[in-house]
Amino acid sequence: MFGKAEIRGGLLALSGVLIVVLLIISFTPGLPGEELLQSLRFHFVTVGLVLALACIMAGARWRGGLVLLLVLAGAAHGAVLVNELMSRRIDLPGEPSTRLDFLSFNVLAGNRDAEALVQSIVADPPDVALIMETPGIEMYLDQIAEVLPYSIGCESPVGCDISLHSRFPLDGKVSTLQPFRFQRLAVAQLAVDGVPLTIVGVHLSKPYFDQAAWRELDQIDDVLGAVEGPVIVAGDFNAAPWSEPLAWLARRNSLAPAQWPPATWPVRLGPLGVPIDNVFTGGSARIESLVSGDNQGSNHRPLRAQIAIYPAP
Repeated sequence: MFGKAEIRGGLLALSGVLIVVLLIISFTPGLPGEELLQSLRFHFVTVGLVLALACIMAGARWRGGLVLLLVLAGAAHGAVLVNELMSRRIDLPGEPSTRLDFLSFNVLAGNRDAEALVQSIVADPPDVALIMETPGIEMYLDQIAEVLPYSIGCESPVGCDISLHSRFPLDGKVSTLQPFRFQRLAVAQLAVDGVPLTIVGVHLSKPYFDQAAWRELDQIDDVLGAVEGPVIVAGDFNAAPWSEPLAWLARRNSLAPAQWPPATWPVRLGPLGVPIDNVFTGGSARIESLVSGDNQGSNHRPLRAQIAIYPAP
């Protein structure tokens, strides 16, 4: 059996490790994997609060109090980033010119429930569907075309990843993202009830590839710099909105999030997971609602957004 001193020492050691992680998250010294840690920021804060209280209850009151202060400082740093994101959700005057029902879904390349997944889309089709890891449902794309007849992406299976499907005509293309050269960037213009709109769909690399996401986001930033008017930026970012790279992209391009991003991964954690799939809007477009749905064989939950497009100021 462990004595009280040993338990207290173990709790303090774990707290020390957690404080180091929070420091890495806050100061981003360029270590491998720090972007992944940033996405888990509020999970670490929750664990830190539990450890701090446990230390205090175990008798290490002063040291537990110090841990609590440092954890709260880490939470405050994250809250500043979230507040900055939310500050761009500025209400626009007047009534929307039109609205768009938008689906963003990483369907998983090896999805074993692909037919049922596609049937769920066909049964309740959005206006526009952004699909990542499209090979997971490529055998059933003709069924999607029955309700969303216009599409770009995955015309050839070589390098196929992202595709965009719409009930409105699309003018756009799918490009490769450096440095890995997968077809993971879709840019398309369309008119929603006569109102012009640009959609930028992305699928970023996983955050443990050193600095790869920064190179990809530089490329996406160049694309967004040339966009005029209302825009939707969506996809699988493999990062939460409060991670440094994604917060940087949103800040650079004045992108606004939903009221709160739903968790999409891992699916088993449900609402306790991480929002690594996201939808942002820019210009005169605003997200009115954003909800996650049934994963249907994927390792991600889909996002369904109702987006209002207002007259240009």
